[in-house]
Amino acid sequence: MRFQKQQNLNEWVEMLHQIYGRSQNYAKSEYEIHSHITEVCGAFGKYLFKKRLPERAIDFLPKMFSWGVALLKKMKGSEANLEEMLLTKYPRVCPYCVQSPCTCWTQEKPQLDADRVRNEFHRNANMQGRSVNHFQLMFRQIYEESWGTAKATSPDELLTGLMKQYSRLIEELSETAEAMRLHHLYPSNFNNELADYFAWWFGLASSVHHIEGRTMLLAEDLLWEAYPGYCADCTLCPCDCRPGPVRELLSKPALNDLSLIDALTQANNRRAYDDDIHAAGTGALTLATPATCVRIDVDNFSDINNRFDHAVGDAALRHLVTVLRQKVRTRDRLYRVGGDEFALLCSDLSSQEAEGMLGRVQQALRDRPFSARNKIGDKADVRITVSVGLCTSANLKDIATGFSNADTAAIRSKDTGRDRITVWTGHAFEPPRDA
Repeated sequence: MRFQKQQNLNEWVEMLHQIYGRSQNYAKSEYEIHSHITEVCGAFGKYLFKKRLPERAIDFLPKMFSWGVALLKKMKGSEANLEEMLLTKYPRVCPYCVQSPCTCWTQEKPQLDADRVRNEFHRNANMQGRSVNHFQLMFRQIYEESWGTAKATSPDELLTGLMKQYSRLIEELSETAEAMRLHHLYPSNFNNELADYFAWWFGLASSVHHIEGRTMLLAEDLLWEAYPGYCADCTLCPCDCRPGPVRELLSKPALNDLSLIDALTQANNRRAYDDDIHAAGTGALTLATPATCVRIDVDNFSDINNRFDHAVGDAALRHLVTVLRQKVRTRDRLYRVGGDEFALLCSDLSSQEAEGMLGRVQQALRDRPFSARNKIGDKADVRITVSVGLCTSANLKDIATGFSNADTAAIRSKDTGRDRITVWTGHAFEPPRDA
């Protein structure tokens, strides 16, 4: 099936299941998926309300939608029907006052009349457009006046409205968890609570643009940018990304781990790198061989600091670590060993396999810039490239030497054009691989 941005809501559900359901999510339980929803919802709230970085917050809106879809498919399987689920609860009217726009939001909510709502569903469902934008418009027509964002007259009033919407979404997320736990007793309640979660998602997607005074985000554009018919990271359907963290930790590491964690990127730090090399060389750290040592240097990093500022340079390093964690294996050990220098210790991996893996990292960096503002305030895309050196060791006692050779190979990648991978073999180099 060929997917497109203007597809129906249920086709979005099927597309996301095709991309991730049979690869990333097939082994996850419904509770693990709910945990992921909680994580991305928390990240949205952190960046919008605590850090006041709406652009970062908006990045999590598509994830909040896609993980909701993942939960729907996990719980309902082939019976998942998001369009019907939403229209059963919201048949183009508020289910409490049975009006559009809603007239009960300024008073105590009346008792829901299930028969009236059911009658509205049979009357209105066939008239409702089924695209994502159609559902966004439906929720705007019912509730936009009650959200308190469209007519906000001050930043504080706007944030209050957004906080109200966000709080309701979190409330519905918690009630969805309860509905999952009691699903064997009240199976229809899950549909009801997840419908509420998506309703408030459409509310946030329709309101968050006000905080920057920009034009409204259309839900189709928001989702298609993140999920353009395939995984935007590996560009495949189904997704073939390696599992791992997708960003820096939301919380800080435990106190006993702080001495081994780089505070900026959340990668392991130089002390952890030195400790692991020593432990591997003495046999205290057991790893499967061959082990490939990787050194990674950001190309022209000083130019980023000069063109933008050090905050953007820091963001570039975090971006690199995010991409690395997406593309390398969970068991590979990632270290920040200097300012813009990183290392990977990859057990049970040949140099050919490592070269392919790091090639995917380089391609992802080329394909996925991050946005920043330059020193005069203009928004620009920032692309980074890396020079890579590899050396494979058959004996763990040679790990220190392996990293030294990998560092030499990374320098050669820089000297021969940058954005390349050079493999150390014996006392020579394989020709650097062009990007």
